[in-house]
Amino acid sequence: MLFRKTKFELSPRLKLGVGRGYSQNQILKISAVICLVLAVGLTFNAIRLMIKGKNQAANQEQVLGTTDVKNSGGQDSLQFINYTVAKGDTLFNISQKFNISWNTLATLNNLKSPFYLKPGQVLKVPKQ
Repeated sequence: MLFRKTKFELSPRLKLGVGRGYSQNQILKISAVICLVLAVGLTFNAIRLMIKGKNQAANQEQVLGTTDVKNSGGQDSLQFINYTVAKGDTLFNISQKFNISWNTLATLNNLKSPFYLKPGQVLKVPKQ
């Protein structure tokens, strides 16, 4: 009688390997609460950004993604550098050199798609 076989009966949940079950009603309630929290958070963030944008607009003017701060003389002064395109230059590479968006650079220089650049072409680049 040393090796006696014993049978154990498992519950249906253990047979399926499932822990505590959730009803469909509980899942809907949990997802509704999560959606509500996200909606409230996004609403507060949108309001905060609108207020912040109004405060910045009162102090500064935005031009093509850069800001133009008024100097002590009261005149707006956005200064530009003339960059001469070299062989092998692309709009993206030039924008990376001057830390500016390639979209801004294209708009500022009235470049149209497909944005071909010719060696010797002069581009206006905002000074930073």
